[in-house]
Amino acid sequence: MKKKALVLCLSLLLCLLLPLPASANAAEPPRLSVIVLNPPEDLRLSLVFTSQDQEESVQAEGTRLAWEGYYLFRPASFPSFWDWEDSPQDMTILLKAETAEESFSIPVDNQTLTTGTGSYYNNLCVLDLSAQTLTPGAPWWRQPVLILLRVGLTLLLEGLVFLLFGYRQRRSWLVFLVVNLVTQGAVNAMLLWGVGPFGNLHASGLVFLLVYVPMELAVMAVEIVAFRRLLREKRKLDATVYAIVANLFSWLLGGAMLTYLPL
Repeated sequence: MKKKALVLCLSLLLCLLLPLPASANAAEPPRLSVIVLNPPEDLRLSLVFTSQDQEESVQAEGTRLAWEGYYLFRPASFPSFWDWEDSPQDMTILLKAETAEESFSIPVDNQTLTTGTGSYYNNLCVLDLSAQTLTPGAPWWRQPVLILLRVGLTLLLEGLVFLLFGYRQRRSWLVFLVVNLVTQGAVNAMLLWGVGPFGNLHASGLVFLLVYVPMELAVMAVEIVAFRRLLREKRKLDATVYAIVANLFSWLLGGAMLTYLPL
């Protein structure tokens, strides 16, 4: 069992060290981010800028993860007569939504796109296609649901490794559950506090290298210490190897699976 665990650990470390395709996004953060729940495939969002006799439309950068669609508007694509520090006072901005079946427009607070202090908190809003409304912020239930998904996936993957390492006693599983709930709770709190709900859409590579990797390494270190002290069913070496293998397994496979879920 010891040899198999060491081989698995070394294999996961080798996978971790292999070159991965860069996912960094060097583009500047969006001035407006729009979430649409279950958007139709042909949905197109654009901002229509109008000032006196000038009018220009800017298309959103759209992407979809599971049941959520994200539509980002970046300043680099805004019209030349728009200035984030001194845009025309008579300018009107409309969010235009278009599908094969319908088209409608909703006024957008100009102040949101200039100083970032308008009615849309963090320049984030939710578009309800059926009601044709634009609501500031995200639904209250969104982050709790996503946190439950992330924590649940981690517990499932690391619990499978825990089982394969031969831990069967009730006390061992209680230790496993408490330690993981504490560490995963801390990780999710830090991500929300330090990065925000959509930080990885804005600069995914930077967030991964500077935030996610150090945090996961810290979690691994904490869990090694905790499991060595609290798990008594097997040797301390087994607890150490388990913590390393479980975290790498969860990091690699869980991280790959999370790329298909909302952020």
